[in-house]
Amino acid sequence: MLRTAVVGCGAVSKNHGKALKDNQYTKLVYCVDIDFDKAKTFAETYGGEPLTDYRDLYDKNIDVVHVITPHNTHPQIVMDLMDHGMNVFCEKPLAITPNEAKQMIRKSEETGKLLGVCFQNRLNKATVEAKEILASGKYGKILSGMALVTWYRNGKYYSESPWRGQYNGEGGGCIINQSIHTLDLVDYLTGGVESLSGFDGKLRDTDAYEVEDTAMALMRLKCGAEVVAFCTNCYLGSKVCDVELRLEHAVMTVRQSGLTIVEEDGNTIFHPAEVLTGEKSEWGVSHGLLINEYYKSLLDGTPFIADCHTGLAAVSIVNAIQHSKGRSIKIER
Repeated sequence: MLRTAVVGCGAVSKNHGKALKDNQYTKLVYCVDIDFDKAKTFAETYGGEPLTDYRDLYDKNIDVVHVITPHNTHPQIVMDLMDHGMNVFCEKPLAITPNEAKQMIRKSEETGKLLGVCFQNRLNKATVEAKEILASGKYGKILSGMALVTWYRNGKYYSESPWRGQYNGEGGGCIINQSIHTLDLVDYLTGGVESLSGFDGKLRDTDAYEVEDTAMALMRLKCGAEVVAFCTNCYLGSKVCDVELRLEHAVMTVRQSGLTIVEEDGNTIFHPAEVLTGEKSEWGVSHGLLINEYYKSLLDGTPFIADCHTGLAAVSIVNAIQHSKGRSIKIER
């Protein structure tokens, strides 16, 4: 049993808490939040002793720490923990700039500690099936693609957490928070984004946040094809996060509800997947699967499906869209 701690007991921590409580490889021994009431509530639900300072973990004989704190705090906390002998599973994004992400990767290599990133959608049923079909070559090469993210986040969402909606706290808006999972899936499924050009902007007339709420990009893939992306959190409606890939002999659409394949003769195949309903249903059902894979990788030494290098690529894609202003920018890895 690996001794585990959680740092950050906010909203998304419940997904980690549920997964750790049910995980055969772990024993949750500490939960940390600067707000002791949050740590105490987490402990009452999922276990562990509540603390208020992650540095108190240094002498606690901890194997793994889940870092679930505001974006801008990830680099310092993660590197401090690795310096003190702990492996880290970090919520997305790994960092808010590529340079910070590269520092974290170097620290992982120096200390020999496994640094994973929470891109749980990589293990959604539709993603797994799509990856297998693409690898088989059944429908030929990728010709083009589209990524679409249309969510809704209003002023209340930002006011609830003061670090949100600020570039120095969140690192951006709809791209780094709501859309990064879908952009990561484009990178993962297609074999990698090589460069992109794009635009981002704040379309709402509001003082509730300073970050972008809408963005678009043309991503050029290593395989030679292109994927167009449109992302916004201004859409008051259903939460769409689709990746559509046009192959030589079919069109494949990956979404949480399942995988749809329209073959060149018009035949449509749908592989359904389990979906959630209600608030935060967009988080999906795969947190537990990914966390389990992280611990298996840690124990048997196999590569982890969402390692720190994937975290760098995703941050680089986000950063490129924010700074492109129509210029082509190469993606760092």
